[in-house]
Amino acid sequence: MKRTAWTVMWSLALAALLGGCKKEADDSKAAPAAPPSDTRPPDAPSTASAEVTLQLFGDPIEVDAYRQLIATFEARNPDVKVRLIPIGKQKDHMVKLTTGFSGGTPPDLFLLNYRRYAQFAGKGVLEPLGMRLEKSTALKEADLYPATVEAFRYQGTLTCLPQNISSLVVYYNRGLFQRFKVPLPTRDWTWEDFRQAAKALTQDTDGDGRNDIHGLGMEPTLARLAPFLWQAGGDVVDNLQRPTRFLLLTQPSQDALRFVLELQRVHRVTPSLEEAKSEDLEARFMAGRLGMLLQSRRLVPTLRSVQALDWDVAPLPRNRAAATVLHSDAYCMARDSKVKDQAFRFVEFALGPVGAELIAHTGRTVPSLRKVAESPAFLDPSQRPASARVFLDSIPTIRRLPSTPEWNELETRADPIVEEWFYTVPEGGTLLRDPSAPADPEQGPGGSAKHLLRRRDEVTTLGYELDEATVGLLAPSKVRR
Repeated sequence: MKRTAWTVMWSLALAALLGGCKKEADDSKAAPAAPPSDTRPPDAPSTASAEVTLQLFGDPIEVDAYRQLIATFEARNPDVKVRLIPIGKQKDHMVKLTTGFSGGTPPDLFLLNYRRYAQFAGKGVLEPLGMRLEKSTALKEADLYPATVEAFRYQGTLTCLPQNISSLVVYYNRGLFQRFKVPLPTRDWTWEDFRQAAKALTQDTDGDGRNDIHGLGMEPTLARLAPFLWQAGGDVVDNLQRPTRFLLLTQPSQDALRFVLELQRVHRVTPSLEEAKSEDLEARFMAGRLGMLLQSRRLVPTLRSVQALDWDVAPLPRNRAAATVLHSDAYCMARDSKVKDQAFRFVEFALGPVGAELIAHTGRTVPSLRKVAESPAFLDPSQRPASARVFLDSIPTIRRLPSTPEWNELETRADPIVEEWFYTVPEGGTLLRDPSAPADPEQGPGGSAKHLLRRRDEVTTLGYELDEATVGLLAPSKVRR
């Protein structure tokens, strides 16, 4: 009996051993050995042990670019899964981040503009990524454009890592320029060239007394005004690091504001408030009803999908100096993330040669990684825009707005005031006049901002109102009456 039992046990053990050897032999034939790095083949068995959440905002075409990035990363890093949380609008993105941090459930990673990250950095809820970057063997700070790195240095500490170094440029409809025989923008065109082009492109094509095509689309926001202030020799605030007051009432700033306001009130080259609300500027441009549009690189993927539209980009026009405004987003990490190592591995990949090249091919970014930005991945002559180098040539003239904890709230208060200043006309019509044009009988008071015009000068009104509206965010200063 004992012998029988031992025989059975040995038989079972031998069978298991032989089966295991056979399985190992079969496995060795079925799949090659994994590479020595963390890039196992995509068909390797999933051993996912960590999930990284990534929140960002964008339209569906923009979001698709990040889905491609994530898929490529996961194929090379099967032990990490990245769950994308796409948000349609930037405002909703900010609200969701704020409530996430308040409730203790922020995403591990998120993309933020340099003008908005400091409100979180100031509360100590972000994991500074500069020290991790110093230890990285995949990426170095010197590989990135300095202008965008400095934008994410909070109180001397590199906090978030920038993915792009975009700037404000002029998108233009080449077909409309040719149709109305308007000279194409040049690399050194001036404010006057810009104004004349916008006027020539503004057309009433059906003779009904209303413009069907407008020469220019420009969002009336503080960030859009900034480069014009700089070009005229003015500025937005008195100190980039510690702003205490606006400088919109200086003479150079007034010259810039007058130039912008005349485009809308005198030359009427931009859609009215009602027209802009009924159809946004990007939709108008894609439909061929807008000659020029001021926007950053983010519009490129969407425009590439409009095959019938003949478009390109040009630098902003210059005045006393050339200047444009930085548009840059960065990967930020929540300090309380439980998967920091895995999250940073994704950041390294996204900003490194493979990830940066992939996103560059989609058209979404001007990569912050120099060698990719200056490579065919970004400057692909077979892809639109044909003048992609404009974004790189503009880098020396890039300036930025403050990155303080209060700045996002300040812009939130300021932008509605800028919009109302831009669109609201004094009772009796504007006092700004084009000597070569008759008075416009239809131009009268508009919007809900008549309080903005209680002072006589339409141009200086903006400076006064912003001073009043932002008391407590910037150091209180005497409001000039």
